[in-house]
Amino acid sequence: MTVDRRSADSSASSTTGQRRIDAGARVTAAGLGTVGLAALATTVVVQPEVVADGPELCPFARMTGLPCPACGLTRSWVALGHGDLEATVSFNVFGPVFMVLAIVVTAVALWSAATGAHGLDRVRAVLTSRPMLIVVGLWAGYGLVRLADAGFGWGWFPAIT
Repeated sequence: MTVDRRSADSSASSTTGQRRIDAGARVTAAGLGTVGLAALATTVVVQPEVVADGPELCPFARMTGLPCPACGLTRSWVALGHGDLEATVSFNVFGPVFMVLAIVVTAVALWSAATGAHGLDRVRAVLTSRPMLIVVGLWAGYGLVRLADAGFGWGWFPAIT
């Protein structure tokens, strides 16, 4: 009797629950992990003075003169990378939230690349879950309040452009 090698391998991996990602997915995970590491390392390497008066990168802010929900995230991350919590929150309240997400996604991506495990599937499930959609909704609402503040000149938020 001959045994089909592919069916034997798939039944063995399904009984142990140890599915592995293919080589292409491992390269993608490694790329994602590398980009994440570079972004996180930049927050520590770049000095806050460099980004305080840095170039205006946001296309929305460049066109309208008003902040988008993401405006200030780079400055927030750099401030957090240097331990300045007050500046971190003043630039963008969601900076620490998104940095924690970036750290988790980067770690899982590198772990998936190294082990071949399906960790990024779980991350995708969390990032598309109802609680995460609520966070994105809160972030958008925060962005609208900041936009109104800048447009009407109320002065609730510091100018970050």
